[in-house]
Amino acid sequence: MTFFLGIDLAAGSLKAVLIDAQARMMAAASAPLKTHHPASGHAEQNPSDWCAALKQVLGEIGNANHGFDALAGIAVSGGAHIGVLCDAQAAPLRPAIMWSDQRAHKEARQLAEAGRVEPLAYNRPNPTWTLAQLVWLQHYEPEILPQCQKFYFAKDWLRAQLTNDHNSDFGEAVGGMLADFKTGDWGEALLAESGLTRMALPTLISPSAQAGEVTPQAAETFGLPANVPVYQGSIDTSVEFLCCAPLAAQTASLKLASAGVLSFSGSEKIPQAPVSLYPHILPDAVYHAAGMNACTQAIDWVGRTLLGGLSAPQLAELAATAPPNANGVLFHPYLAGERAPLWNPSLTAQFSGLSRASGRGDMARASFEGVGHALTEIWHDMTTRLNHTPDRLHIMGGGAVSDFWCQMLADMLSVRLTRAEQTDCSFASALLAAHAHGRFVDLEEAAAAAYRQQGEFIPDKQNHAGYGEAHEKFIRTRSV
Repeated sequence: MTFFLGIDLAAGSLKAVLIDAQARMMAAASAPLKTHHPASGHAEQNPSDWCAALKQVLGEIGNANHGFDALAGIAVSGGAHIGVLCDAQAAPLRPAIMWSDQRAHKEARQLAEAGRVEPLAYNRPNPTWTLAQLVWLQHYEPEILPQCQKFYFAKDWLRAQLTNDHNSDFGEAVGGMLADFKTGDWGEALLAESGLTRMALPTLISPSAQAGEVTPQAAETFGLPANVPVYQGSIDTSVEFLCCAPLAAQTASLKLASAGVLSFSGSEKIPQAPVSLYPHILPDAVYHAAGMNACTQAIDWVGRTLLGGLSAPQLAELAATAPPNANGVLFHPYLAGERAPLWNPSLTAQFSGLSRASGRGDMARASFEGVGHALTEIWHDMTTRLNHTPDRLHIMGGGAVSDFWCQMLADMLSVRLTRAEQTDCSFASALLAAHAHGRFVDLEEAAAAAYRQQGEFIPDKQNHAGYGEAHEKFIRTRSV
């Protein structure tokens, strides 16, 4: 029997999934990752923690599957916009700045006002993009960039611990705001803004191309067989489309993870900044995406910090005891400023509408609805800018497991939501590895082989009308 391994480096955890040649999941494991906040608006992770997490999850999967003897291929995915600056031996020079980091808001504004970036990158500078973070480093840590001899993106650095390769893909280059979207390669003018040298950059290859193979040293360290092919992979929002079927250039998705992201696929490379534009996992396709900073992170924070350490499932159970609109309680989930569609790094989280009559259930429900209101604002902005309203969204990410939340979001957005049996990017990465190894003719066949619909959520018109009134109040009461 042949197996394929998918690894996803997410913001809150590292996950891995093992599938067989029929796209059936055989084993899965995850390990939490800690984000550090050394100053207000800063968010960083230590790459060494990624290695420790990878070793942990591979140990668990290996034990569950009696080893990896039949492993035929590996693919790695991860969050975009995370650069790792290294010396010549690929040792990180500093912690990795995360996509949720807001420190580079002044640098991003200056880049946007100068007008040189957007015509090349097809995207507008903001603190999420790696380019703005690199400009910040030039100003505040000027000793770092001259020492950088190898630049990686996060999932590429992690993959290099298995292979010693120095490759990346165009999706990552776009996410770094270092790529010329027209040419499909690094943008020389953007590199000049970044302070990186061309020699420090990885070679760009296809997500399905072989980046390397497991080295003997990595085999010993991580408990894998040596010489197993390791494929390039891509950013999580691109690879996740493999959890959708039928997979086509019109597929749209809603991701409920550390970040909440709406993605609309298409075939025309037309910028719609500040909505982001990325290359699709399908050849000759693109997708527009817009994300909020704190999605499941906000839910987890409310349960952990304000309601006695409740887990997300416990919080959802408590939330279900309160009526829609939470008896007038509202939660604004801006724990780390906000990205789309507000692009305001100074926004802060708040509850409003609380009174002596408010209960724990109201606060719990308001936390889910608050994220829903933020996603509704993104939905309205995207459908207006793109002049397109998808007739359904495929739900992705860890938050997709909650029927309660999925139905709430269907009601709030007034769109049909569908959920597959597998919604995690690590599973999609395993499918990518199987396709790259030749198991499937194309990516559409891989997605179709794996897809099993598990849930469908039809919007309730009455609930939608009630949420519409609350949404107007949500916008009016937001602190600016």
